[in-house]
Amino acid sequence: MQKLILFSLALLFSTAMMAQKNATFTVKVSSDSILLGNDVKVSFTLENGEGRNFEAPKFEPHFMVVSGPNTFSSVSMSNGEINQTVEYSFYIQPKETGSFFIPIASIDVNGKTLETKPLEVQVWPNPEGIKIDPRAVEGQDDFFGLDRNFPSFRDFPSLRDFPSLRDFQFPGAEPAPKPGEEPKKKRKTYKL
Repeated sequence: MQKLILFSLALLFSTAMMAQKNATFTVKVSSDSILLGNDVKVSFTLENGEGRNFEAPKFEPHFMVVSGPNTFSSVSMSNGEINQTVEYSFYIQPKETGSFFIPIASIDVNGKTLETKPLEVQVWPNPEGIKIDPRAVEGQDDFFGLDRNFPSFRDFPSLRDFPSLRDFQFPGAEPAPKPGEEPKKKRKTYKL
């Protein structure tokens, strides 16, 4: 019963702490200058508030939505402060060169409507057809938290790369039986 009361008080206290902070709604792009034919990541981030009715911007006619909306949320506690973050992200691709604005997005928080500011993106011609992955640009880690430049297991050497180690036996280990040969019987030992 005491645990239930303590949990209820902690939940009430954390909700009160969240209510005291001002909610912010911001926009960010992976790069504000991109080459035609490449994607750019646009992230709309709500901090310290519970949002409802997220209204995504209309990216047409200058951009095509490749992926999105993708939603990511996190809650962290540091020095007694609770921080809540919700991110709505899109991968968009420009249709033409020039200077364009990412339109305004909005979200309702506690009866108020929060809006982002328009954000300018410069799109340059790409005659060589260079492709840049926006996830590599921002240094995003993979699922296991390893950097994308971390070597995979295929890159590590194996015993085939070291012929002198193929027949290596650890001291005290019995060699494996050869094909067609019966393995030696093991003795049982008992400790007294």
